[in-house]
Amino acid sequence: MKPRTVLFADIARGQLRAAKTWWIDNDRPLETLVDEIEQAIRFLAWMPGAGTLYPQAGITGLRRLYLRRTSSHLYYTFTQDAVMIRAFWHARRGYGPFRQG
Repeated sequence: MKPRTVLFADIARGQLRAAKTWWIDNDRPLETLVDEIEQAIRFLAWMPGAGTLYPQAGITGLRRLYLRRTSSHLYYTFTQDAVMIRAFWHARRGYGPFRQG
């Protein structure tokens, strides 16, 4: 078995860019953010079923993985061949990135 390809939706890329800017502007160690995202990508490539299902978004099969050091979630779906990161969202916001209405 080989690892899945991990892809990022445009929205997730934008959210990660915004997070990077925030970390730099607030004098946070950017290496922490980068390292945690890289570790999560490697993990999800091999174990995408490990995340928690997130049915509240109304997206079939959507899961989220908590990233402890950044207090954030990666929201994603996966197939047999690929993982699609759909959002990067700070866990303390009180609502998810797919809020409707």
